[in-house]
Amino acid sequence: MKQKKTSKKVAHIIGSLKIGGAERFIIDLSIAQKKLNIQPAIISLGSPTDDLVGTCHVNNIPVASYSSHSYIKLCRVFMVLLKFDVIHVHSPHALKYLSLFLPLLRKTVVYTRHGAAPYSSTPWLRFHQKIKQYIAAVTFVSQEGKDNFHQAHEWGNVTSVVVDNGVLIEPVNKVPAKSEVLRIGSVGRVIPLKNQIGLLKAIQRLPADLQTNVEIHFFGDGKSLEDLKTFYKEKTPTLAVTFHGMVNDRELIYSSLDLLVVTSETEGLSMVIIEAMANSIPVVATNVGGNPRLVKHDETGWLFEFDDDQTLAEQILNIMNNRSLVDEIGTNALAYITDNFSIESSAKKYAELYEK
Repeated sequence: MKQKKTSKKVAHIIGSLKIGGAERFIIDLSIAQKKLNIQPAIISLGSPTDDLVGTCHVNNIPVASYSSHSYIKLCRVFMVLLKFDVIHVHSPHALKYLSLFLPLLRKTVVYTRHGAAPYSSTPWLRFHQKIKQYIAAVTFVSQEGKDNFHQAHEWGNVTSVVVDNGVLIEPVNKVPAKSEVLRIGSVGRVIPLKNQIGLLKAIQRLPADLQTNVEIHFFGDGKSLEDLKTFYKEKTPTLAVTFHGMVNDRELIYSSLDLLVVTSETEGLSMVIIEAMANSIPVVATNVGGNPRLVKHDETGWLFEFDDDQTLAEQILNIMNNRSLVDEIGTNALAYITDNFSIESSAKKYAELYEK
């Protein structure tokens, strides 16, 4: 009689459960993994009060986070991880936190790099050289991230693959727009490399009479938020701009947007772009990192070069003058994500790596 395959227990390790693309992806991945006879849990090194802890509970995903003294926290994390078969680490900082006791755990360790930065400073080079012997596989969300990593680190003998981020295809209910208004969204951490000011600079270039037909919605928080608000007050005070802060509810974010604009200097495979496209929202994004894999120019959205607010303004103006593009390109975007970036596909690829 054939023995039933034992369910793998997988611990996803992440720096925090604050709002972010990687954090959302890990929750969606855990939901999909439960359908594959995998028992996922999330171990957060952040605060028990982080925004997405509640989302884990709602989706019946076991989650643990510790706010105690660092040494006590380290011991508690170590004891928890003894219960798992696979340790899936989702950031270099989390991997560094676990490095002291990884040799003692003797578990299958998968290391995922969600960004494209190579971490090539001398301390990081030394750390990655030391830790690689404990890693069963390293994965990346973009080819750029993989190339950057291997140019910096000698990990040729470690299994290395690109696993595309995926998303749950569950479109939200849309709120109808006012007749002439184009609702533009920016979603993500408000930090320098995200360059959200570029969106305001682009809208500033539009003819004054058309600026009244634009609403801008910023979802997110971060160290550049006050700079962004100051620019708005001093340079574009007449624009209809709303700063929503950190928002956990994807229904609230995507139900009232006609267009997503991504102005980042660098990206891996953006979960924000994937989520918007999965909700039939066209995207205008910088031509960096994994963005061109998602945004096919004039097919599923539009691309522009980083910090080129003139071209961004021209693209927004073209959309305002041809509003049918919102529905047309949005339909293409949903079809593309459905065919190529489902969370089920991501879950199956990781399940294969867990067997190594």
